[in-house]
Amino acid sequence: MITMPMISARTRVYALLGDPVEKSLSPRMHNAWMAGEGFDAAYIALNVRDAAAISAIGALGFAGANITVPHKEAAFAAADRADDAAAKLKAANVLRVEADGSLSAFNTDAPGFIAALERVSPGWRDQRRRSLLVIGAGGAAKAVCYGLLQAGAPAVTLINRTLSRAQEVATLIGPGVNVRPWEDLQSAMSRSDLIINGVAHDDDIAWPFASAKANPLCIDLRYGQMKSRFLREAFASGFSVSDGLPMLIHQGALAFHHWFGVTPDIEAAYELLANP
Repeated sequence: MITMPMISARTRVYALLGDPVEKSLSPRMHNAWMAGEGFDAAYIALNVRDAAAISAIGALGFAGANITVPHKEAAFAAADRADDAAAKLKAANVLRVEADGSLSAFNTDAPGFIAALERVSPGWRDQRRRSLLVIGAGGAAKAVCYGLLQAGAPAVTLINRTLSRAQEVATLIGPGVNVRPWEDLQSAMSRSDLIINGVAHDDDIAWPFASAKANPLCIDLRYGQMKSRFLREAFASGFSVSDGLPMLIHQGALAFHHWFGVTPDIEAAYELLANP
């Protein structure tokens, strides 16, 4: 059992800022890591509706923060500097308050997803994992497209219910993102070896898994045991599946490194979060 340290005026406080945040596993994960490293630090989740509050985290005494929907673009805009991924995507999910009070922004969603993909499918780069489909055009899906291309994927097919949103992502990221209309979903799934769902609410989608290629790897960017219709139907079709828990852990580990300069115990996080 982990014993939490007593919080004092010297305790460095980190936060998850977004709306909603009530069901997030990030506080459990980060507090365990902080305790495991012996840091005088604490991590809390705050429901923040006004994006203007993001720029004030330093003045409020926070040492850093994770940023989730809908404030990732606001986090990037509030920062004084950004890493390459955040600058390219114009979105940040990690902020670090520097000694002078300035804000450094990072996007760990993109490299975090690739690290997670390496874990669940070490051979994803070979010929059997060359046809890549991303569904959805939100912040996480956008980061996944960028991460896949940065990791050497030759191209990514992107489909979203609102075509213009997908086109905006393609324009932002550049060559390599091939946009298709929603009506092409069945055809795209029939050719894809790796199918990544970034649609937040999919209960109304009739997923055409009957037309899918033999045994694609199906990943949902949300975490939770089979909570999405996408994963339930993929699993029922006999396909390999993974939820977003590996991405949560690996992007969180990168955030932790940005804050503390050390890599936390990733295996301990898997064990902790797999047994809520």
